Amino acid sequence: MKFKSKTMTRIVLMLMYVVIGGVMWAVGTFGSNPNDTISAMGIAMAVCGAMLAVRNIIVVRDPEKLQKRETAETDERNVMLMQKSRSLAFAIYIMAAAVAIIVMICTGMEPEARIVAFTVCSLVVIYIISYLIMKVRH
Repeated sequence: MKFKSKTMTRIVLMLMYVVIGGVMWAVGTFGSNPNDTISAMGIAMAVCGAMLAVRNIIVVRDPEKLQKRETAETDERNVMLMQKSRSLAFAIYIMAAAVAIIVMICTGMEPEARIVAFTVCSLVVIYIISYLIMKVRH
């Protein structure tokens, strides 16, 4: 059952989110430079990861729910909507980040602008590599 193993992989990924969120919380709370934002983001990441892991565990344990989820995720219309949504989110993020970089440079926040620019460039590189991998696989 291919979909069941895919769901199990998702559970492992969600549990990794829980661990990363816990580490972020610990660093934000007990680190040498306590930071409430990092701590709150860590808690949010851990809670979301735990909730999604539990939801997927419930689906894996019930064959009927597993079948319904598989049908919903492989439906052509849902797949198309998901792909279009991801594409739109990617484009919006790139444009918003570009505007943020310009604003930061104009307001004298050049080190921060450089960090945002590197994250945007990294995302584009990841996109290109992913595209090339998918092109070869399909």
